Amino acid sequence: MSFKRITARVRASHHYLPDVAMHGAFFTVLRSGWLDSAPGGGVSRLECPGDDVIYCLSGKGTVEIDGKAFDVGQGQLVWIPGEAPHSHRADERDPWSVMWLRMYGPDNTALRRRLFGAGRPRMTIAESGEMIAWFHRLFDTMAARSADADLRLNADVADLLRLLARQRDSAVRSSLPPALSRLHTAIMANPEAPWSSDDMQRYAGMSSSQLRRLFQKHFATTPRAYLRRARLTMAQRLLLESSRTLSEIAFDCGFFDAYHLSRDFKRVIGRPPSEWRRLEQGL
Repeated sequence: MSFKRITARVRASHHYLPDVAMHGAFFTVLRSGWLDSAPGGGVSRLECPGDDVIYCLSGKGTVEIDGKAFDVGQGQLVWIPGEAPHSHRADERDPWSVMWLRMYGPDNTALRRRLFGAGRPRMTIAESGEMIAWFHRLFDTMAARSADADLRLNADVADLLRLLARQRDSAVRSSLPPALSRLHTAIMANPEAPWSSDDMQRYAGMSSSQLRRLFQKHFATTPRAYLRRARLTMAQRLLLESSRTLSEIAFDCGFFDAYHLSRDFKRVIGRPPSEWRRLEQGL
């Protein structure tokens, strides 16, 4: 005989009110919980403060964000933007059991895009045991109500992001089209090479529009911006680990000249390379 849940069961429910003086300083968790939903149970909102992150332990449900609906099943996590109209509802026949949190921070939107790009904010979690253990740690933090709860919650959010990043990186690696994977590996191995747009297209065997679309889908950036960051990372290492001049480093990293390196370095990192070098070396 099978059991069908008729009413909802709240297994855990926690709230936290951040110190106003710390507003915007940390990522925090305003609410969290564990719910066995009733069939068809759910909510619909125009907006809410913070983003809801829902992890489905069992069953299934439907999420709608800004008019676009999709299913969420066992082992999947969905990140719902609070600034957009949204709803989520348990399946009528197989209602979900979910662990969830309401996260609030300096820039949830940028963080969400970093993890999910422009696509659907849904992710399959391979490490379900780690995900569940993380939620229990979060519940403990919120139940303790310690004097340093703001610091602890910020650390808990960091742990969650680390877990999600690991899931995403694994998914990206396994889902990269072979041609894009070859190009990505070649760029990371030799970012200083004279990679023109035509070179990238020939190496990957696809058109410019196809390449841009795939980079946006899998890396949330353009091919040129991806190459620029790889070169700047190499330049940072040489600035700290060698005594080479700026012109020499620019040449070694694939930039046209020192001016080209300085312009891109300041645009992306926020300081000219010479100043950054002095600050990092403590000179």
